[in-house]
Amino acid sequence: MSEPILRLNGVEQIYRSRNANGPGWNQVRAVDGVDLDIREGETLAIVGESGSGKSTLAKLLLLLNRPTTGEVQFRGTSLSALASADYQAFRRQVQAVFQDPASSLNPRMTVERMLGYIVQRHALATPGETRQFLAGHLAAVGLNPPESYLERYPHQLSGGQQQRIAIARAMMLRPAIIIADEPLSSLDVSVQAQVLQLMRDLHKTTNVGFVVISHDLGAMESIADRTAVMYRGRIVEIGRSIYERPYHPYTKLLLDARLSLDPRRSRIRSMSAAPSRSDSSAPAQGGCRFRPRCAYAVEICATQAPALKPVDQAGTMAACHRAEEIGALRARSAEPTVPSPLEV
Repeated sequence: MSEPILRLNGVEQIYRSRNANGPGWNQVRAVDGVDLDIREGETLAIVGESGSGKSTLAKLLLLLNRPTTGEVQFRGTSLSALASADYQAFRRQVQAVFQDPASSLNPRMTVERMLGYIVQRHALATPGETRQFLAGHLAAVGLNPPESYLERYPHQLSGGQQQRIAIARAMMLRPAIIIADEPLSSLDVSVQAQVLQLMRDLHKTTNVGFVVISHDLGAMESIADRTAVMYRGRIVEIGRSIYERPYHPYTKLLLDARLSLDPRRSRIRSMSAAPSRSDSSAPAQGGCRFRPRCAYAVEICATQAPALKPVDQAGTMAACHRAEEIGALRARSAEPTVPSPLEV
């Protein structure tokens, strides 16, 4: 198996701030001991609630943040030890698409001028070929006729068109992987479907990989090869089949909270209806950090933090002391979307 293009080894990101209510400092572990391999050509979705550490993880992968501890590797070499030539290769091969496309486009430049600067900076085409080069990339992301978009300013484009421009800008350097932080959140539902289809098409034609940060599990199910679920800075489950057979209770809560397109199926509001053993807003002190919200917690959950470990033959990994037990129960259930609580 080939070397992962990006790898995180024991990465932590701690933010510190002064205590507003007295002396001392507060600290937040936005990312807490994450190990993750991202292979070339795969689409990895990273999902979770707001504040779970997804966007911070994206910044670490893009070298916009330096990890407090641990290391991020690019093709087997730590980002902190990259030589100048390797650093330039990293910047070209790992591109970004941001949540708000309008904020990443210069409002005072036309599309042709913005993208033309990148062509000039990286010598992607000669001056006489630049306009044709740009038109080809705009056409590749579905902006037709491409010439009509080159003279426009960002405010003359819709949100979906702006996001397509951002994707075209990333694709111009022929990256191996694109880190997309909430690329759908500012778009209408119909436009979201178009952008997802564009990402699938680009992956099929160029083998570019994607790391997509999102809170929308429904959208990620249609595009992801693997999905990592984050909760309070840690990956609690990762695999290819988590949508059909989740092993972690938190993953199950996220899946049950989705809106169903089938009117005959009621929506299960597990995010609020799941029984808990204490105030779910209070962080767990030691042990499993999901314990205050978990219906399946037992004594060991209060004292020992579960490690991320394989739980099935498909390669799914989950950080739960009762993962295999929960998975087996759901497999036997006649109604898998409404599992019976385990006896504790």
